[in-house]
Order: sequence, then C-alpha cells, then structure tokens
Amino acid sequence: MKIRMIAQRVLVAGLVLAIGACDDGLTEVNENPNAPTDVGAQFLLPQAIQAAVNNTFGAGQMLSHTAIWPQHAVELQYPDEEEGIVRASRMQGYWDGYYSGPLADIQVVIDKGAESGSGTIEGVGHIWKAWVFHLVTDLWGDVPYSEALQGAENTTPAYDAQADIYAGLIQALTDGAAMLGSGSSFGSGDILYGNDTAKWRKFANSLRMRLAMRMATSNPSAAQAAFVAAYNAGGFTSNADNAALSWPGSPYRNPLMENYLGRDDHGISATMVDTLKSLNDPRLELYAEPAAHDGEYRGLQNGDITPEHSLAWYSRIGDYWRADGAATPTQLITYAEILFLQAEAANRGWISGDPAALYAAGIRANMTQWSGAANMPTTAEIDAYLAQTSVAYNAATGLAQIHLQQWIGLYMNGNEAWSHIRRTNTPALTAGPDLILSRIPVRFTYPTLEQSLNLTNYQAAVSRQGADELTTKVWFMAN
Repeated sequence: MKIRMIAQRVLVAGLVLAIGACDDGLTEVNENPNAPTDVGAQFLLPQAIQAAVNNTFGAGQMLSHTAIWPQHAVELQYPDEEEGIVRASRMQGYWDGYYSGPLADIQVVIDKGAESGSGTIEGVGHIWKAWVFHLVTDLWGDVPYSEALQGAENTTPAYDAQADIYAGLIQALTDGAAMLGSGSSFGSGDILYGNDTAKWRKFANSLRMRLAMRMATSNPSAAQAAFVAAYNAGGFTSNADNAALSWPGSPYRNPLMENYLGRDDHGISATMVDTLKSLNDPRLELYAEPAAHDGEYRGLQNGDITPEHSLAWYSRIGDYWRADGAATPTQLITYAEILFLQAEAANRGWISGDPAALYAAGIRANMTQWSGAANMPTTAEIDAYLAQTSVAYNAATGLAQIHLQQWIGLYMNGNEAWSHIRRTNTPALTAGPDLILSRIPVRFTYPTLEQSLNLTNYQAAVSRQGADELTTKVWFMAN
C-alpha cells in the first residue's frame, strides 16, 4: 500500500513538472518578438512626429484641401475639392490619422516621462501634443480634447469648444517649456531638434505666439496677454531655429516628393502667380515651374474645373518640392512667420518693436530660408524687392501688407496658410466659377463614424458651433 502511494505521488509530481515545462515552452513559442508589449519614448516620439507631419503636409490633405482653399496650389486633374466636393472617407482618414496615430503615441510619451521623472521627455511630449492638437482644432473647430486619448476608459469623449482648446494649448505649451532640461532625453529619437531643449523651448514659445495671434479677433484681450507672455519668454531668433523636419531617404521621404513620383497632378494657383508677378517678387521662380507649353509662368484659377487650355499651359509647383524634393525639409513653423506675427503685434501696439523693421526682416528671413534651393533669391534681389514702393512698409496700410507677405511666405504650409486666410481675409480671395458652395470652405466636416459612435457629443458640438458643413465658421474667424 505504501509503495503504491509513493508511486502515485511520483507520478503526480512528474505530471506537474511536465505540465509546467509545456507551459513554459508554449508561452515562449507564442511570444512575437516583433510585437513588443512596451515601447520606449525614444521610439514613440519619432513615430509621432513623422506621422503627424506626413498627415498634414501630404498631397492628400494639403495639396487637395488646405493648400487649394487659401489659393496656393490648384488641382489640375481631379478637381472635386475645387468644386467643394469633399469625400467622407477623406475626413475619416484625416481624423483617424491624428487621433489613432501621433496623438495616441505622444500621450504615451507624456505618461512615460511623468513615470520616469524626466521633465524633458514629458515637456517635449506636451509641446508636440499641442502642435498636433492645434492642427486638429483648426481643421474641425470643436473637437475632443480634454477627455480625448483615454482609451477604453472613455470611448465617447466630449467635444471641447475651440476657445477652451486654445486656452488649454497655450497652458500646455507654457508648462511643457518649463519642464525641459531635467531627466533623460530621447537619444537618437528626437528627429526634429536632436535633444536641443533650448530650441524646443523656442518652438513652444513661437507656437504660443501663433495661437495667441489667431485669437486677435475673437478674444483680443486674451490674445494680447498670451502673445506678450510668449514674446517675453523668447521665440525663434534666426532660421537656424526653424521647426523643419528633414527626410533621410526611403522609406522616409518628403511626402510632396512621393506625390511627384506618383500622380503629380497639382499646380500653382493663379492667385499666387499673379500676386508674385504684380510685386516683381523673385520667389516666383522658386515657387513655380514655367508652363511646359511656352515657358511662361501661368497659374490656373482655383475653382475653374473646365480650363480653357491643356494642363501644359499652366505652371506646376516648384521643383524644390517636386523633382528636387527628396532632401527638402518640411517647414512647420519658421522664423519668418514669427517675425510677421511680431510685426503685427507691434502694429497693434502689443509690443514695443518697430513694425516696419520686423516686416522687412520677415520678408528677408523667408527669402533666405530655402536652404539648397537653386532659385533662392539673392541678396541683391531681396534688397531691390524691399526698396519697391509697392513692398516698402507704409504705416497707413501696414497691417494689410504684413498679412499679404505672411500669406506669400506660408507657401507649401497649407494648414497654416488656410488658417491665416480665415483669420485675416488677406488677400481677399475670389471663389472660382465652379464652386458649388456659398463660400470657399472654412472647415472640415466631422467623420461619419462620430455620428455612429459618439452621437450625443457630436450633436452637442454641432448645436454649439453650427451645422456640420464646410462653410460653417470656426471660432477664430474674422467673418
């Protein structure tokens, strides 16, 4: 009996060991070494940067939407958006391209920075999150912000009013800049500024100036206070500070170059070409290619889907972005833009600077920011341009001149050019003959899935902001 009991115990022990051994083996077999359960901030940051920039500056969103509505670019081949026809699938794709990608990733970076006690990682995370969210709210208006990015904890986030989002973004940039300089960095993962926290701080303050000036019409007192605080904190001081993303080569290539290698069916707007010609602007040869038909610079009118001549009659976007665009950096915010914002602030009496000097410096900074461009204006050309009566700063018309030059300088920064036009109405744009809407579009429509998955909050946003249409104003617009 005792021998039988011992034998049973040995058998049970052997089975336990065998089962344990099988569990260990199966667990190892079923682990995917290419799908890690935790990813470090140094890997998430470059992914969040590249994905957001590609989404914003790609041919889909920019050349077919945000660059054609401020009349920088024009659709030559498939002009649906020129008519005001926007596909619902595009709106869904752009929305998901922000929330499900770079915003989700950068929130993890912020959380990891807070957990590890690295102020630099957390601070950069807040700054980049603010940059992405300011794009999102400028495109749609009211959007999920304060309750967004909570995962399964909240799958139906409320939509925040755009005024509240702007206040939150300015605060996040202020807090993020203050965190920089302590704790670990991103190693080789900071593909924008290479762990230079001084430049990240300037980037945050410069973005604060952009956001503050955007509020100049809708909330002037808050705009002035926010701008002065950002200005005193210190923004960009030269083109070396520009937030410019470089593209190392395949598979990470400039999205405009990718478009050139594929469909390449966009040109430059007649509004831009005619403006540059009227001012004898040396940037014309940089911004546009001569028409293949006769070597002339000639844009196509936006909203004209039945052009009189063949496509060879019209100029394409300059080769600096197309044929030679592989190494062309994508400019997110530039020193030139900040100088124009400061010129406007000085014109409004917010800061003590000389608006004429800041205006001229902005033009010069823009004309010299195109590093490596074959047709970048020379010093002599810039001097001659600034000396023209039509260009030289005039106190009586100074604000309109600043706005016009800022619009010119934002070429190939579609989202910001569109926001600038919506805020300033300068230059005054004329809708094309084939536009089926009451005005040139001023916002994106919400994605269809929001009506299915987040209906109550969607309806609240529409009730507050206005009909979910391309022509409904966003909060910062002048009219």
